[in-house]
Amino acid sequence: MKTNVSLRAPSGLGLAARECEPTARMSLQSYARKLARIEAALSRMDKGCYGFCLTCEGRIGLHRLEADPAEAMCETCDSGKDEDVR
Repeated sequence: MKTNVSLRAPSGLGLAARECEPTARMSLQSYARKLARIEAALSRMDKGCYGFCLTCEGRIGLHRLEADPAEAMCETCDSGKDEDVR
């Protein structure tokens, strides 16, 4: 007796797709956030305020910008933000 594999494949693939969907959605949201940060950094470059903290308007350290070119806050303001959350 032959097993009809084609009848089983779609339901198995459907299950796999449903299981992967939340992960794919989170991944797309993560990429969307990264893209928004990059676009904001490019906008700051166009305005001539790239490299300056959005909170205190002080300079963002070069080491921070090298690590994350889309960084928008200096180390002092960023660490203060973390303390407010706790």
